[in-house]
Amino acid sequence: MDPHSLEVLEYPKVKAMLAGYAASSLGKAAVEGLCPLTDAAAIRTAIEEATEMRELLRQRGRLPMAGMTDVRHAIAGTGEGQKAIEPPVLLDIRSTLLAAGNLKELFEAEAPTCPRLAELGASLGDFDTLCTLIDAAIGGDGQVRDDASPTLADIRARLDAATIRLRDKAHALAASHAIRPLLQSEGVAIRHGRYVLAVKSELRHELDGIILDRSQTGATVYIEPRELVLLANQVNDLRFDERREVERILWELTLAVRAQREPLARTLDALARVDCAYAKARFSLDYAMSPPEINELGQLSVRRARHPILVRVMERQEGGAHAGRVVPIDYRLGEDFDLLVITGPNTGGKTVALKTIGLLCLMAQSGLHVPAEPGARFPVYTDVLADIGDEQSIEQSLSTFSSHVRNLVRILGRTDSRTLVLLDELGAGTDPAEGAALGSAILDFLSDRHAKVVVTTHIGALKAYAYRHPRALNAACEFDQETLKPTYRLLLGQPGNSNAIAIAERLGLPREITRRAREAAQGTRGRDSELIGELEQARRGIEDDREQAHRLRQEAEALKSRLEAERRAAAATARLSRREAEQEIDEHLRLARRLVFDALRQLYNAPAPFADRARDVAAALDAAFQRTPLAAKRRDFARALHRDDYVHVISLGATCRVRSVNRPRERIEVLFGNSVVEVSFDDVTWVEPCPGG
Repeated sequence: MDPHSLEVLEYPKVKAMLAGYAASSLGKAAVEGLCPLTDAAAIRTAIEEATEMRELLRQRGRLPMAGMTDVRHAIAGTGEGQKAIEPPVLLDIRSTLLAAGNLKELFEAEAPTCPRLAELGASLGDFDTLCTLIDAAIGGDGQVRDDASPTLADIRARLDAATIRLRDKAHALAASHAIRPLLQSEGVAIRHGRYVLAVKSELRHELDGIILDRSQTGATVYIEPRELVLLANQVNDLRFDERREVERILWELTLAVRAQREPLARTLDALARVDCAYAKARFSLDYAMSPPEINELGQLSVRRARHPILVRVMERQEGGAHAGRVVPIDYRLGEDFDLLVITGPNTGGKTVALKTIGLLCLMAQSGLHVPAEPGARFPVYTDVLADIGDEQSIEQSLSTFSSHVRNLVRILGRTDSRTLVLLDELGAGTDPAEGAALGSAILDFLSDRHAKVVVTTHIGALKAYAYRHPRALNAACEFDQETLKPTYRLLLGQPGNSNAIAIAERLGLPREITRRAREAAQGTRGRDSELIGELEQARRGIEDDREQAHRLRQEAEALKSRLEAERRAAAATARLSRREAEQEIDEHLRLARRLVFDALRQLYNAPAPFADRARDVAAALDAAFQRTPLAAKRRDFARALHRDDYVHVISLGATCRVRSVNRPRERIEVLFGNSVVEVSFDDVTWVEPCPGG
């Protein structure tokens, strides 16, 4: 896409807005790299990902996006082998991979309704083993744990003991009767990481030791007593051993990361794409957007389009209120016409309409939702070329007209049948007659290239252009004659007027002048005015019929949506009923099982034949209970659990976080408050008690 056109259409500003909705630096980087696509299938996929993500947000309120960080640079650096990964970065890697695991499980669970996200989830790797390694070595404080290795635990235990001996010895020396008179100040100090005593300079020869520092005045010297040197050296040796063992552990983890560098890179790239879709979904919800429909017929048809930056500006002006004052516009192109000529007064909204048309095309081709009515249809343009605004340059000695011509030269050289061309104030900046002639010739050129074109103009002769060409249409930015203010509505099928005479009269210009001006203007309209009026009336009739058809289609779609909502509500009611039935059956089965086993246990101390028989019956009943559909469902549910999932534990009556799952033993460790509790698969359930139950 043309970089200059992206800039004037404010595409970078929309990307900056979008980046603010990303959950992590991964998503922000993905948004930064976003650009309009030209492959229809890729565009549809990106839109569908955003749509599915939006529906998940609507249903769940929040998604497990927390903890993600862009650690691609750190992982790529493991290939150089020059430096081990630092503990805080390892924690970032762990939290990012845990988020990936949570998202993978979520997308797998939602696969029936979110197939695109399920595909993304499939590209997220399983790194439980790597996360466990990091957990075992790095604490939540970002330091290597004492129990990361037996060697480190032994070194740190000896280091703590040696440090205590050194500290106690230093304080004992400072308090001794022989040394206290020599001190400038009581207690001990630390210089260069070693314990020292602050000794009066003139008495420094009275204390055997090493001078490590002096005060600025020279009145005090800081001496490490000879008795502390050996102890301090022992501490330093142990600290060296600690650093070496910590470095070894970090290299071990670094090599573990390096061994999975490629799958990690693929997972992080997929996470960036997930976060980008998440940002698009949040952007869509905040600005009441709709997913665009991509077609390969070259047809653009949008209703109630709003410029997102204008919406944001209005919200800020209204203190965050919903920007209901932003007037939406309807437009189409590429169906019954390929050229749209927009006319109307200054500050009437022509340029905003032009920018809205271009920007929404760029958003759609970037896989974003658009601020418009559902059902907006967009083609795939290979380029969007725009000449908008006054770009005169003093440095380059360019007038307004010259700057427009330079842009036009660039645009005309790149135009083809799959190009959208947006020209603001075509023919302006020079003599009106020459501007009209030049504008008509440019439109002819673009028409010959079969380009899709939207232009704004004040030149009356260009309004007639649309009447002479079957694939062209006039449009007007509506103007309220009573208030002399623009309404900003875009009316297809009729040209706009500058309304200069009406505005001048309302502002107090003498009526005699405005009467003569109207007579002069009427005289210049020529013999074709009646024919043009009839054409405008016919066009308005066609547009009215199109509007009526659109309203009928909307009513039909609303009926369809209502029926679909009723169907979903019925399905939800059925699911709730099934859930309640499962819960009731589960509770009754558990009660029956407990009563039967309590009765059988009373026979365990009976004479041998009866006790043996009771145990056999208990074993048979237990096996029968384990074969019930609910028991099988519970085992499958428990086997699918992973670390940091949440599960309801029946015996505790609480929802707890999973710490580990031992599938062979069918046991689960959960965090209950500050305690770790081990429970059996049989003690967990997907069915949580009803409120108050």
